[in-house]
Amino acid sequence: MFRRQPAALALSGVTLLLWGMLAPGCSSNPASPSLIVDEISIESVEVLILETFPVQATAHVQGTLGDGCTEFHSLTQSRAGNEITVTILKKRPREAVCIQIAKLYEANIPLQGQYPPGKYLLRVNGFEKAFSTD
Repeated sequence: MFRRQPAALALSGVTLLLWGMLAPGCSSNPASPSLIVDEISIESVEVLILETFPVQATAHVQGTLGDGCTEFHSLTQSRAGNEITVTILKKRPREAVCIQIAKLYEANIPLQGQYPPGKYLLRVNGFEKAFSTD
């Protein structure tokens, strides 16, 4: 026996069907797994000198990752004499349509090595911060 469906039920079924077809377009395309990898935007860097022996340092870094789809990717660190370079990368799906709310980044990054008395220059994604140890 055939039963008629109420119009509201039929309409909600069509809505769910359309949502199911459109929702995947609101995120990354599974057929295109490529990522965009780039440096995060740095807003501030503070260097904390630890009261240890030998003297060590930590960088307190604040910045912006990007939109709602952007995530932390990696952190690398290198040192040449009294110059320390930290690179912080972010990643996001290339074709993603994302919420446009800035995701913030904040971290305490232990700086590798020892810091005998002297002047130093820390670069984090191009943001420079000079510091000294006594």
